[in-house]
Amino acid sequence: MSQICKVSRWMCAFLISVAIAQVISLFNWSGLILAIAATIIYLVGQKEKSIQLQVISIGLILGWAKCYFVG
Repeated sequence: MSQICKVSRWMCAFLISVAIAQVISLFNWSGLILAIAATIIYLVGQKEKSIQLQVISIGLILGWAKCYFVG
């Protein structure tokens, strides 16, 4: 797969994970839920050497942080 396709898949995964995190952040205990999910996804991505899973976990954290700090 070409590098452009990989990068576009990573960008789409990042944007979708940010959107999902923003929706989840409306619920109680969202920070804890997203932190646990992001940690698990990141560790699985690191074990399988999947950059896409690592990008998704970072997107979850940044999406939650955007809603928590910015509003």
